[in-house]
Amino acid sequence: MLTRRLLLAAGAASFAAPAAAQVVTALGPEAARLTILSDGSFEMPLAMLARDVPAGLIAAESGATEPYRTVLNVTCLRRGAELILFDCGAGAHFLPGSGRLQESLQAAGIAPDAVTHVLFTHLHPDHFWGSLDEFDSPLFPNARWLVASREIDFWTAPNVYGRLPADRHAFAAGAQRIAKGLGDKLERQEAGREWLPGIAAVETAGHTPGHVSFALDLAGQQVMVLGDALTHPRISFAHPDWRPVSDHDPDAAVATRRSLIDRLSSERSTVIGYHLPGAAGRVEKSGSAYRFAGI
Repeated sequence: MLTRRLLLAAGAASFAAPAAAQVVTALGPEAARLTILSDGSFEMPLAMLARDVPAGLIAAESGATEPYRTVLNVTCLRRGAELILFDCGAGAHFLPGSGRLQESLQAAGIAPDAVTHVLFTHLHPDHFWGSLDEFDSPLFPNARWLVASREIDFWTAPNVYGRLPADRHAFAAGAQRIAKGLGDKLERQEAGREWLPGIAAVETAGHTPGHVSFALDLAGQQVMVLGDALTHPRISFAHPDWRPVSDHDPDAAVATRRSLIDRLSSERSTVIGYHLPGAAGRVEKSGSAYRFAGI
């Protein structure tokens, strides 16, 4: 789990210049347009990409240097009168380099009051803490905010601190603060069904207890908004059995990755990853190996 304490302990106290606010890419026709917006990026130790794997092997397989910089991609779907966000970034209180969504929205010509729905894959800080503005009011005042019941129930349970290591307590405290700020605007939904017409929440638990991804059809092309079900452009696909430190339930996350990459390869779906450079691509299979190919 990404916390300031873990990052500082690993020697990642100094951060490179953050990614500029921007539109990362856009997909689909004007009638159903997906625009991927940057919420910036942050650095983390390479060791967080896999538990119990030698540092040299992680470096070789990831193709990355120490520290590793991960991008943050927020997906926006505009269809008819709807403007739907999938997650909403880190806000101002997470790690240096993150929290650039408001600037990217402005660059894309999207006003906060135009957003009609926010659908959460999960409630980690870099996905959920951007929900409130600097006055602790909902950033998107006209939106409906939808979250998996299992996910919100975990983070807001009275005993959540006893179910987390001490260095992750800040995640729960932040989730509870944001949930309180959203109040009754935050609507509980169940995985395994449509949350909005044509947008189904697929259960992809493991990274967090109630993590979901979103499946939709974009002009005849199947699209999956992954959230953090697959987080690294090489390791998640080539080594789905490796266990990132950020996974809440490592065994469940491994099972999810194995099942998901097989499904996405078979369906030839377009995938959008929150932490995948370039955001959009496809899963390709060669023999028993998988890879992420950008588009």
